[in-house]
Amino acid sequence: MNDYFLVKNFFNYEKLISPPKNLPKNLKTVYVTDNENNTELLQNLGWEIVKIVKDFIHLTDLFERRKVISYINSYPLKVVPELIDPRYIFICDSNIDSLWFKYQNFVDTCSDEFALFVTSGFYQNGRDNIDSECIASCNQPRWSYNHNEIRESTNKYKKTLTDAGVNTEQLSIVSAKYIGWNVKHPKYGELSDTLYSEYSVNLQGNIILTYISGLYKNFVYNYYEND
Repeated sequence: MNDYFLVKNFFNYEKLISPPKNLPKNLKTVYVTDNENNTELLQNLGWEIVKIVKDFIHLTDLFERRKVISYINSYPLKVVPELIDPRYIFICDSNIDSLWFKYQNFVDTCSDEFALFVTSGFYQNGRDNIDSECIASCNQPRWSYNHNEIRESTNKYKKTLTDAGVNTEQLSIVSAKYIGWNVKHPKYGELSDTLYSEYSVNLQGNIILTYISGLYKNFVYNYYEND
């Protein structure tokens, strides 16, 4: 079985860079983009697999474009079915020059017991809860077209979690920047469907993943680190 590190860059949103420093050596690198002119350059930069996806190049709406990234985050195997005997697929943004210094620890401690791997503990100083993350997100002018949906989704998540006996104040905010899937896990399909379903309404991945980490806590490995 093989483990992969996958990044995505669509609509020429990010500059092209090499695989990040501090990347675990056991992870095969995958770069997903919509620009075939970049294939040779990306390979020369050190990316082992370059996947060109042109299904979405016609999109101009900001939210629809954002959903493309959400789709890749949720369904990496649907986007890159060529991956050979995949087990774990770790997904990151394509603009990371150097990975978080504890990333190796995070990867090393992931196990077959879980379907989804996430990290939390980054947001301190009173921001490490769903309400604070919602407020911070709705103060982002670039997300103004989705503020109402972020608020409504957050309220829905809080109710669902509370009804399930989960104390939302004790849920550390998950970072959507560092996630991973165990595609062999029987719950992989259900969790990926849940993630994309929510992403299709609410673009705030941190809040969605925090919700999923509480609702499916038996199937989500949450690596907490507050330094």
